[in-house]
Amino acid sequence: MQPRVAVYLRVSTDQQTHESQQSELRRYCELRRWSDVQWITDVASGAKQDREGLGQLMKLVYSGKVDVVLTYKLDRLARSLSQLAYIIAELQRCHVALVSPSQGIDTSNTNPAAQLQINILAAVAQFERELITERVKAGVRAARQRGVRLGRPGKYSHSLVSS
Repeated sequence: MQPRVAVYLRVSTDQQTHESQQSELRRYCELRRWSDVQWITDVASGAKQDREGLGQLMKLVYSGKVDVVLTYKLDRLARSLSQLAYIIAELQRCHVALVSPSQGIDTSNTNPAAQLQINILAAVAQFERELITERVKAGVRAARQRGVRLGRPGKYSHSLVSS
């Protein structure tokens, strides 16, 4: 029986494309002769939990219309350990496999090593996210020390001068 596959692709900005992820995953589906494939895309920060495509993906999962979620890398699906852990738990609860070929992850079997690998990679994704946050904060501090004004400009009050 052919598995029903939902491919999830995400880029962070509209200046980026899904092309490289899509070509890799299309090739993966062809190698496995998976033909019942739905493609779901998002253009949103991975840290943003309320993503339209992710919501669409989870609706398919909850409705029992998908057997496999295929994603290029785990950080495309989630960027925090808690978010990834929640998604993985929901996939497992609904008996949906998670496959990330670029990271050698395939939870469609009951391989305990695959579960260990997912937990380790999730921790690494969280660590990476925290490093990025720290670099941004350090950059903001350095800019403020140089006197750079950050944030929205203040509102100017214009008084009418009558002549």
